[in-house]
Amino acid sequence: MILVSGNGKLAKELVELSTTETPIVSLSKKDMDITNEYIVSDVIKKYVVSPNPPKYFIHTAALTKPMKINDINPIDSLSVNIIGVGNVARICQKYGIKFIYISTDFVYNGDESFNENSSLLPTNNYGWSKLGGECVTRLIDNSLILRCALCDIPFRHRVAFDDVYRSSITHKATASIILKLKDEVGVINVGGETTSVYDFVSKHQEIEKGLSNKSVPSINMNINKMWERLRDE
Repeated sequence: MILVSGNGKLAKELVELSTTETPIVSLSKKDMDITNEYIVSDVIKKYVVSPNPPKYFIHTAALTKPMKINDINPIDSLSVNIIGVGNVARICQKYGIKFIYISTDFVYNGDESFNENSSLLPTNNYGWSKLGGECVTRLIDNSLILRCALCDIPFRHRVAFDDVYRSSITHKATASIILKLKDEVGVINVGGETTSVYDFVSKHQEIEKGLSNKSVPSINMNINKMWERLRDE
């Protein structure tokens, strides 16, 4: 069994890949409030003592959309994106469950080609909070950090920036890659070809082109490690 925190797009795409041999169960906030360590412990323990105990926990739950919510409510960001990660990671460590943390390319800063060992310098509270979650995860022996350049399709905004470049990837494609990489440890960048946000989105839907006026950073991730691991599958 694989447990997944959250009920957002990525969690739903992961559940779509559930099989009889490897069932994937998502836990929404209603099922498990990650900010409450006692609830986290009780919920995960219930699955641990089940006939088919979980071998992996994929942590997708986060205070994410809109991203600026982390600037407006930094304490909520701290509670969910750092303390909440710690609550789940600790219980996974206790029961020997592989902990897989879904991070973001926003822990990087700039348009150079960032690999997994590059310097980290987030430009907003969302990136800092996700980096805090990475710090928690690194304390867990059997863990994996996936820095994903997720892009919503359908796109959530009226325009897509033609002057912002990212290694964008859909939630559906990411879900499949996560399951293939689930036995890895350490840090792996997960994304696609680096292109403008407009070019990526326009492959999937009609969208108006816009300019960011440098309000949003371009982030070019090196995904060679991801492809090397996938080739080994």
